[in-house]
Amino acid sequence: MFRIREATPADNDALLGLESQSPQGTGISILIDRDDYFYRSRLHDRAKVMIAEEGDKLVGIMAFAIKDVYLDGEKDRAAYFFDLRGEATYRRSMKRGLFRLWKAVLEEMDAADAAFIYGHVKADNNDSMNVSTKMGARAAATFDILSLPTLPGQAVPLDDHLDRLDDEVARLRETVETRNLLPVVFDDAYKRGAELGYLRGIYRIERNGSSAQLSVWDLSKIYRGRVLHMPMSLRLLGGVLNPLAKALPVPRIPRVGESMAYMTLFDPVCIGPQGTRLLKELIQRIRRNAYHEGIDILTYFAYCDDPNARHPRFVPEKVLHYNTMMRPIRDSELPTPPFYLDIRDI
Repeated sequence: MFRIREATPADNDALLGLESQSPQGTGISILIDRDDYFYRSRLHDRAKVMIAEEGDKLVGIMAFAIKDVYLDGEKDRAAYFFDLRGEATYRRSMKRGLFRLWKAVLEEMDAADAAFIYGHVKADNNDSMNVSTKMGARAAATFDILSLPTLPGQAVPLDDHLDRLDDEVARLRETVETRNLLPVVFDDAYKRGAELGYLRGIYRIERNGSSAQLSVWDLSKIYRGRVLHMPMSLRLLGGVLNPLAKALPVPRIPRVGESMAYMTLFDPVCIGPQGTRLLKELIQRIRRNAYHEGIDILTYFAYCDDPNARHPRFVPEKVLHYNTMMRPIRDSELPTPPFYLDIRDI
């Protein structure tokens, strides 16, 4: 018998079990280990985790949040979907139950008066991309996640600006306020992140009329990553770099089976002709500081068409590509880029 219902805390272990079947990445395959499956939904004011069951077996998950955002400068309502998962054997057969789950969630979003649904799907996640496109969603934009190992070397103190958080968030909003998907209550994520200890700071370098800025979020208390597979080229590179990293300022490559702690670099802003160079310098400083705090990996997020962010190059680095998938719920046009990337959506 097939049924769809809202998940409860009693489902946590079963949800984590299905999560373990969904490693991320192809060349480098990483499994996210988290104790609380509901931590992402708790970051939103209005969110649900919906599950599909066949008999006593959990076969699908789809979570969503209802959000008030700006669309072309006007307040409107959007629905954000995340944690779209299918049980491995059920997912491969693409049984209709997964589409029934999607349709049930769409009905709830429609009842909440959302104008459209959006979510971020890894570009090479064929199963999730197939479900999304068959239900009418299309790729509206693409963002990159740049993964970098932390770096040994001398730590350099940086001003976190947390004692001036209201001013810093207001300054950031002025930079991004013309983007679609900007939350109406923009400062909520930053204030809540500071209260929970996730926001480590808003860091900036300014020099000769140019500047670079990032917000840094410590996610090691929420989840850790575990490497399941790594290309032979990176394994060999690790064999060379890892012994040197004990004595020299070179990056260390994680080993297969190793658990990794993450920091996330968000809301990048580059200003002036030297902005990209200063951004790279700022990231290098953060890499060294994070190394001394026991962090293994930094992840840097930016839309490919972000007018304020540019992608500095590092060796070694790993870049993952994600599509922002969108589908209208009302009879209206979809918003157009550039979009604002909300830390709570990641």
